[in-house]
Amino acid sequence: MPVELRYELENLLLVCGTCHLEIDAPANIEVFTVERLRELKHRHESRISQILAVPPDWGTAVLRMQGDIGDSPVAIDRSVAAAAVLAQGRTAHFPLSHDPTGIEIDLRRLPTPAIGRCEYYETAQKAIDEVFDRRIGPAIADGTINHVSVFALARWPLLVYLGSHLGDKLDSDVYQRHRATESWDWPEDSAETRFASEVVASGVSHSDAVLVLSMSAAVHVCEVPEALQGCRIYRVFPEDDVTPSSDVIDSPAVLKSGERALRSVFADLEQHRKAAKCLHVLGAAPLSACISLGRVRNREIHPSLVLHDRVDGQYLTAMEVN
Repeated sequence: MPVELRYELENLLLVCGTCHLEIDAPANIEVFTVERLRELKHRHESRISQILAVPPDWGTAVLRMQGDIGDSPVAIDRSVAAAAVLAQGRTAHFPLSHDPTGIEIDLRRLPTPAIGRCEYYETAQKAIDEVFDRRIGPAIADGTINHVSVFALARWPLLVYLGSHLGDKLDSDVYQRHRATESWDWPEDSAETRFASEVVASGVSHSDAVLVLSMSAAVHVCEVPEALQGCRIYRVFPEDDVTPSSDVIDSPAVLKSGERALRSVFADLEQHRKAAKCLHVLGAAPLSACISLGRVRNREIHPSLVLHDRVDGQYLTAMEVN
């Protein structure tokens, strides 16, 4: 290449000394070809262009909650969350951290009894409370946080509890981990499933109510514990004979549909069971829907949520969200 062309922007690739040593090593001559280097350069420039195209006020604070699924701890990588946020047209901010990893609620190392028991949930609730009371709440109050993107993997009652802290007043985007792709990015070919709610049992007057979530797996009314059979029973399920599955929520629009179905349950409660003290919740739902359940409930108006976790084939009371 003529010397005068080497300094054209298209032919200029700026790297640090360490990368120069790696690229220029004789053993890597066939690895870092001209074509490969151009590809890396263009990929980087495209990423920066995408970031700079996002308006400055479209930043978002990333909140990650990492816990245990079954008997195994799970993790959410910081860079994976940032990439998923960017794909939705926002830039990820990681405030309140020195490293910076952002806002993180780590439930993976709690010195607690067996998962699924009340003691476990009590300890986990305290950990969530502490992060909100000491970090997130003050940051919202002083304007450090005005939008949050939520990535959470934990036992579903804790996702509901997290959602109750977020509420629907803080502008939030809730992300879903997709089993089929093991990714947090929303698929491009969404099925656009819609959800509906129905009253399947009127129940006796002045009784509490039960919500059966049949979203990520088929859960039938007959599975409601006998002690709750006399309650008013609701069911939330996919419309148009769509089979419940773990990936049934595959777009923000589908998640919004699930939120509307949950809101309709609370609206019916206000009309027909205003005196109910508890809404018992059981069943199966994608993690994003569990967070939404906590968000759409108004603690000033609606009854407490009594969450029943399935352990060893039976539903046990796990925790109560007041």
